[in-house]
Amino acid sequence: MSTPIGVDRQPPEPGPAPAPDPHPAPDPGPAAGPSAGPSRRARAARAAGTLLFVLAALWALNTVLRTAFSGRWWLWNGIDLAPPLAYLALPLALLIPAALLRRLRRSTLLLSALALLLGAGQAGLHPGALLRDPGPVPADALRVVTWNTFFWHQDSDPERFYTYLRRYDADVYLLQEYQNARGDRPVPIDDLARIRAAFPGYRIATEGGFLTLSRHPVTLTRALRPAGLPAPATDWPDYWDVRVLRTDIRVAGRTLSLYNTHLPDLLNVDRNPLTPSYYHEVGSHAHRRLLHLRALRADLDANDHPVVLGGDLNVLPGSEDLRWFRGLRDTADSGTDLYPATFPAGPAALWRLDWTFASPDIDVHRQSLENPPAGLSTHRLIQLRLSLPEQPPAGPDGDRPAADDPKVQP
Repeated sequence: MSTPIGVDRQPPEPGPAPAPDPHPAPDPGPAAGPSAGPSRRARAARAAGTLLFVLAALWALNTVLRTAFSGRWWLWNGIDLAPPLAYLALPLALLIPAALLRRLRRSTLLLSALALLLGAGQAGLHPGALLRDPGPVPADALRVVTWNTFFWHQDSDPERFYTYLRRYDADVYLLQEYQNARGDRPVPIDDLARIRAAFPGYRIATEGGFLTLSRHPVTLTRALRPAGLPAPATDWPDYWDVRVLRTDIRVAGRTLSLYNTHLPDLLNVDRNPLTPSYYHEVGSHAHRRLLHLRALRADLDANDHPVVLGGDLNVLPGSEDLRWFRGLRDTADSGTDLYPATFPAGPAALWRLDWTFASPDIDVHRQSLENPPAGLSTHRLIQLRLSLPEQPPAGPDGDRPAADDPKVQP
């Protein structure tokens, strides 16, 4: 029988409660919005793009400042500490991630490209070295070695030092830092007896911290002493006042002028750059550098002989300081080193401080860089093979060494 309309039905008797699920599903928690993951990624991408833009802007600014001030403003000497190769490597490293990130992409790419464009000339690369076939060197080519010895053999075995030098069998040695150090002060030395024993038959020219050795007759030796130099900072004035030693030699009837050069440092890495004394010293060195460079340029302009100039110039690639050597040829153009860095010596040389230049009419067959044995010097050695242009012998009033010149040693 059916239940009459209007009469409530009784609820069924309650049955036993269901057993709890032994493996309940985890509570999903609040429902995650569909854009939460992409938002985090977007925020990270924006932060990375902003950081990349800041790096590109700072490096572009640094490159512009270096282009404008290096070799022109003394204060920049105390700031410009980056290895020259960084002016090429860093913009290239910034271009790749800049192309992948959307945030400020165009601005970052433009800044990186600007830094690369300006920095390519600051990096000191010689790409022609990769394609150069050095070819044979004439048997009679002059062999020239230039090297900053780093306080001579003060911290090494003298016999090891001289054995290393003799192995190059050079016709000419242009050696800097013929000196020792006492604490942080340079002191003169007299090692001539050992030098004569190690290099019999060589002529010796020495002044200040320079030593020039030549197999060929020496016709002139002159230390360039600029006028107006400030009082020396040590009790050895020649260390500060003589930064170029010119020595003229006769080679096959032709006079060759050799300029053994060691310009004052750009900065003193032992001083704290956060102190006023650091910048006072940078300014003092810059003033001395300018006076020495002017004296050198004046001597070069008055010299009609072929010239080979070498040494620790403390000049960086791309610096306007290179204007003082215009008219001479950078011999690294004849080398096979893509990046002819010389300091610190070893496979990780990052800075080019040591240079060699030659007159355009000198045929430079080869330039090579050599790492000295450990412990001898912090600078790499530069070796040149070159030939002089032909010229008739000089007349009877040609250069001759003064009989009373104490700087020319037989």
